[in-house]
Amino acid sequence: MEEKDFNELIAKMEKATGEKIDAKVQEALKELDPEVLTKVVNDSKTLKTQLEEVEKQNTKLEEALKTQGIAITKLKEGGGSSKTISFKEAINKGLRDNIDALKSMKETNSKEGVRIEMKAAANMLLGTNIVANAQIPQAERESGITRVVRRMPFILNLVSVGTINSNLWEWVQQVNPDGDAAMTAEGVKKAQIDFDLALAEASVKKVTAFIKVSKEMLDDVDLIEAEINEELREVINLKIDAQLLTGDGTGQNLTGINANATPFAPGSFATAVDEPNNADVLRVAINQINIAQFTPTDIVLHPSDVTAMELEKASDGHYILPPFRSVDGTVIKGVPVTQNVGVAEGDYLIGDFTKSGVRFKEGLTFDVGYENDDFTKNFVTILAEARLVHRVKSNHYPAFVKGTFATDKLAITAP
Repeated sequence: MEEKDFNELIAKMEKATGEKIDAKVQEALKELDPEVLTKVVNDSKTLKTQLEEVEKQNTKLEEALKTQGIAITKLKEGGGSSKTISFKEAINKGLRDNIDALKSMKETNSKEGVRIEMKAAANMLLGTNIVANAQIPQAERESGITRVVRRMPFILNLVSVGTINSNLWEWVQQVNPDGDAAMTAEGVKKAQIDFDLALAEASVKKVTAFIKVSKEMLDDVDLIEAEINEELREVINLKIDAQLLTGDGTGQNLTGINANATPFAPGSFATAVDEPNNADVLRVAINQINIAQFTPTDIVLHPSDVTAMELEKASDGHYILPPFRSVDGTVIKGVPVTQNVGVAEGDYLIGDFTKSGVRFKEGLTFDVGYENDDFTKNFVTILAEARLVHRVKSNHYPAFVKGTFATDKLAITAP
């Protein structure tokens, strides 16, 4: 384009916008195709007409607000100073801001021109300006992950715990004793006794759990690895706890305490107690263990049964507190009460828990690795496991008594 023609187009643009075109903008405009440059000028003329109308409306609005004592807040430019930017200045600023786009049009032979859009100012509201779920303003998120609430394991706190190097635990115990000591006269044969020895054993069993997780999740979610490890630790410990209490000894199950405990036997207290309650049943069960020459160390109950004992009242409404029970109900005849939902409601277990032995061949361990095509799919497997054995020697079975309150209260109820 001839210099003269270019200068005429610039003059038309300056007249349309009411602002002098910067030298930098002019330099960029020179690079444009003449046809495109003409389009830019024509767009400027069209904008001028539109902007003049908007500016009139803006002036009327400003005057109306002033009558109400309301001032229009001035816009702040990049330097931080407050200045009201006219619509004409906005046009020129739009051209300056789009220098790079104007230059690129030369390289791509674009005929599109540069679109400069203006709109009237409006109130800004969250409801009308924020896209749904855009999370503006930024939410405040608590750190960490809220875990599912599970019961606390408790059996390992009561029993005898140790380690073992073999996968088989053996012990020798006395069985079938015969004869007895006797008072013997001079010259008379002394009393003879004997007994047999029997070998008993229990095998180490394994408890396992694993979680498969993508590398992306491990990288992108804060604390996820620690949460996975904690989850595995929790479920393994709960499984161990349940097995030590109620394992039936079949297959890969441990033989739990309940499998070896002696059922409730009231003995001389059968049909001998007037209006018995749960505390009476526990007192008779303690007596049963004492008669078997053991001293119970713990009573384990469901929390609801503990509560029921605490709420028990006589017919006149006063609370019942047997003389063999502590005021807070946590000790019965010197034996502490442990409450846990791992025990079924309505059932109880009393015993000398030192006679329950647990040995760990391998404590809780964690391993991380790949399985099958995990490597090509970016999956990682986190595995937790423990190996242990449990036993109650047959000579110590009477050290534990188990029962159900409803059934055992009937067994001791006086007619």
